[in-house]
Amino acid sequence: ADPQRCHPSDNGCVAEVRKKHDRENTLLQIPYAGHSAISFAFAQLQAMRKAIGVDWSVRIRYFEKALELLGTIKAVNEENVAVPRSLVDMWESLREMTSTHNVVFETADDDVSAHELILLAASPVQKAMLESAMMEGSSKRIAVKDSASSGVRLFLDMVYSSSSRDEPDYKSALVALDLAHRWQVLGMVPVLAGILREMITVDSFMAIAEAAVLKELEPLQQACAAFGAKNVKIKAMLKKGPVPAPVRKLLGTSDATEAEEGQKKKKRRTFQAP
Repeated sequence: ADPQRCHPSDNGCVAEVRKKHDRENTLLQIPYAGHSAISFAFAQLQAMRKAIGVDWSVRIRYFEKALELLGTIKAVNEENVAVPRSLVDMWESLREMTSTHNVVFETADDDVSAHELILLAASPVQKAMLESAMMEGSSKRIAVKDSASSGVRLFLDMVYSSSSRDEPDYKSALVALDLAHRWQVLGMVPVLAGILREMITVDSFMAIAEAAVLKELEPLQQACAAFGAKNVKIKAMLKKGPVPAPVRKLLGTSDATEAEEGQKKKKRRTFQAP
């Protein structure tokens, strides 16, 4: 099912959630009408977080996990079209008009800004977040403390014009890929995967290959598999370990390495009362 597809607005169905021990005073009612799966999850979170005197922490974690899963929809290949360079220049200029930006991303090392309208059009997840009554919607500040500013900037560059004046490294490209995947900017996922394909080296191999497997990016997986199969240093890493399990599976060596087996067989220390 498409998580972006909205429920019919004329439907009167309502989701009801309540605690068994106090069914009357803990009742929450959220109508399905007009909601997509994503916006409905945000509406549930908003209602539970606003509830006074009721512990909804378990259900809140459930919907937070649901939103993560909804962000794992596979990207689809899109047809490329040629556009005039002047059009790309115009969108780059818009990207650089920071005085008109009205959304701020709080990254691990610096703030990065963008236009709310662009984010609403590009990402259904961002749209649901920014149009909600949650903190992100009211403050227009989005916390991405697990992401470096260089990666967030690259993500936004790609959203605006599918181009960048910067020279990103693979770590920044991986951050941008993760954000595009997480926020369902599906058209950018294969583009960023293509960028990473050209960045595969011995140093970047493990991180790129793991991302390719976990996000089910088949062309990038194939490129990583071809590189790993013929590279002597990668083969040596597989023997010495440790290597992420997804990468081992990709390269057809899922068995534990000698180093990993050695860790399992560490000498046991025994203790007893005096």
